[in-house]
Amino acid sequence: MVENELISKYSDCLKGLDIYENKTSLRLSRIIVKEECRGSGIGTNIMNDLVEYADKNKQIITLTPSSDFGGNKNRLIQFYKRFGFKHNKGVHKSFEYTDSMIRYPKLNENSKNVIKTLLRERLLTKDDLDIRAVADFVNYAKEFLGIDDDIKIELAFEKTPDIRTTAYYNNGENRLKVYVKNRAIVDVCRSIAHELVHHKQNLEGRITNPEIDGADGSDIENEANAVAGVIIRKWGRMHPEIYD
Repeated sequence: MVENELISKYSDCLKGLDIYENKTSLRLSRIIVKEECRGSGIGTNIMNDLVEYADKNKQIITLTPSSDFGGNKNRLIQFYKRFGFKHNKGVHKSFEYTDSMIRYPKLNENSKNVIKTLLRERLLTKDDLDIRAVADFVNYAKEFLGIDDDIKIELAFEKTPDIRTTAYYNNGENRLKVYVKNRAIVDVCRSIAHELVHHKQNLEGRITNPEIDGADGSDIENEANAVAGVIIRKWGRMHPEIYD
């Protein structure tokens, strides 16, 4: 168990360490470094060892930063982000875990090859690797567009009355919904990129009447088509397998 390994390795500087481990995940409940060891890099070393262990064993790590043990909560959040932790919401949300931050294991080469196969050959399913492939694209598209809010993105595997096209953006509820049944991942990503451009336009105050602004042939709609195409092409240059 990784908890015992870390306690043994860092016993001189650890005041408390609680890690709950199962086959698929690790929950870091608390980590307390002795005052005389703070600022020496011990916390960083412990986290490096922990994430290396998790990646090796393909385990998710969850935690909830707290000031209960004398730390600054905001600083702790930034500290954990350095190791790949994300806020457990938005595209990173996992309803299986209640902690506020989550870190997914880094993909090894075999997993990357599986995702490449998904992108070029398979239709989107509810499999974790499929969803992660889409989530990776969403993060890239948001960064490209300069979007840093937590817009909700819903993947609909069945038709519902509100879905009249392949995707739509609801500017009032800050969410977009994409119909994904029998669609290739790259096609789903193109729809997501299009709607994220609309979200960016809305954030900039350029969408005042969605029906008129988003009509076929409008400047707003043409821009969404064009920029989404740019995002897909740039993503494609990073992942050329999507065109195979």
